[in-house]
Amino acid sequence: MSRSVTVSVGISVLGVTGLHFVNPGVKINGKYYRETLLKEELLPDMCDISEYFILQQDSVPAHREKETVN
Repeated sequence: MSRSVTVSVGISVLGVTGLHFVNPGVKINGKYYRETLLKEELLPDMCDISEYFILQQDSVPAHREKETVN
């Protein structure tokens, strides 16, 4: 049986955020990405590293949603 795990992390020359594990079975849509991964986990970690950063995302659908881009 094959198992997988989804992890989100921010990396920069200034530091690394914590590893943020997504619970098994959670669908990572735009709303989950914005409200959970970004707002509650990644952005607070990034702000602890530095007040200056550029958020760069890839082309995953949750990253491209209109609400996410705005």
